[in-house]
Amino acid sequence: MMETSQQISHSTASDTGVVLMAFGRPQYYWAAYNLAYSIKRFNKSIQIACLVESKEDVDKYCGDLHEVVDVIRPILHENLYTNKKIDPGKAKVNLYYYLPFTHNVYLDVDAVALKDIQPMIDVLMQSGKPYASHCVGYHTIDQGRKIDSMQWAWADDIWSQYNFDDTTVLPAINSSIQYIKKCNESLNLFKVAQDYYHHNPIPVHKLRTKWGGGQPDELYMNCALAKLGMDPAIGEVGRNDYAEIGFIHFTDRRGMNYAQVTQLYYLQSYYGGQGFTPAFYIEWLDRLLKSWMREENKMHKYFIHRIISNKHADPKR
Repeated sequence: MMETSQQISHSTASDTGVVLMAFGRPQYYWAAYNLAYSIKRFNKSIQIACLVESKEDVDKYCGDLHEVVDVIRPILHENLYTNKKIDPGKAKVNLYYYLPFTHNVYLDVDAVALKDIQPMIDVLMQSGKPYASHCVGYHTIDQGRKIDSMQWAWADDIWSQYNFDDTTVLPAINSSIQYIKKCNESLNLFKVAQDYYHHNPIPVHKLRTKWGGGQPDELYMNCALAKLGMDPAIGEVGRNDYAEIGFIHFTDRRGMNYAQVTQLYYLQSYYGGQGFTPAFYIEWLDRLLKSWMREENKMHKYFIHRIISNKHADPKR
């Protein structure tokens, strides 16, 4: 049953759960349903919250979402729009204020769970870090202007904009998965990222790549992590064993077969727009969802290939 904001603050403050976001086009609500359904299929005890543009949109676009999430919480208009346009980067850098649990595992909705994700949640919690994410790599200014592990901006522009020095290490995260503990350290991290995003962003014309037509949240989370000297990786310092192998399968080419992916990963992503994730995996996920739902006399109606063509990151935009 959906909880009100007042109930959330009292009844789930010490809990652990997964946090999703759905806003803008109806297809994001569809994606949230598919992901939440797949998580609950393997473990119904995992709590799921979904942050949405409005509760009315849930009812209008995907009333089924009520069946698979435990908390629905609206996002303030001011944290979701810039100049009357949906701004997904802004929503993600303001994510902290909407987290309903003490231990939150945020997931982008463009994925499907392949097995029980509780062991993944346990690893994230047991890391002892206030904040963790899929860390693609690290960059220092002596490595040059181009950051191989991050596509959003040039190193010299970042170092100049934020007064970084020669000792600064810039992590490059994939914010599709984030573990966020409600604590002062995480709050401060998001405050720095919000300050950069809202008040001191890299000028748009200097970006290497835009996201959703605007600023990427990952760029400012990376810069905030660098400013505070925080390493978001799980495992040994400078490594990211668990997030690279064992959490989410991201790929732009056909490689592993279905059994291999399921053995090694908890979730299969369909990140990016059309043409990013191979049809081999997209068609597989639709078949899985169809099969799982048939077992419960349900109908799979939120097809992933239809979701992909309406995403913020689609290359047509």
